[in-house]
This record gives sequence, C-alpha cells and structure tokens, in this order.
Amino acid sequence: MKTLKKFTLHGTAVGSDRSIQLDEISILAEPDTLRALGEFLIKASADMVANGLEHVHLQDVIEHFSHEEHVDVIVLNRAVIKPV
Repeated sequence: MKTLKKFTLHGTAVGSDRSIQLDEISILAEPDTLRALGEFLIKASADMVANGLEHVHLQDVIEHFSHEEHVDVIVLNRAVIKPV
C-alpha cells in the first residue's frame, strides 16, 4: 500500500450528536458491503476533485438507506475544509 497523507477520523456514539476524534474504527460487514464502501470512497473522492465538493454522505447515494440497518459515512474534503 502507498503511504497516506495525514487524515483524521471522527464519529458520534449511537444516540449522540457530539463528534469525537477516533483512534481507530472497526467495520463489521459482509465482503460485498466492504467493496461497496470502497467504491463509495473512490467515487466520492473523484466527485470532490471534479466538483469541489466539501463533503459527501453515504446515505445520499445508497438506495434504501436505513438508519436502523446502516451507518452514515460522511467523507470530508480536506482541501476545502480546514481542521480546527
């Protein structure tokens, strides 16, 4: 794998809207779901570059997204959003 530029992970606990910085994440999913998430990240990054998007939500691009069955993934464009 290539080296990566600096990035951070943030999230919220179930039932909370308070964002916290995370040290790691675990994704419990079937292999086809992991591939779909990877495809989402690749497409979102391409859309960010092409259209100058600030962020993209998984829930906006997945058919039949359910907050009971899924977790929204929000990818943020570090070139547009500067960390605080």
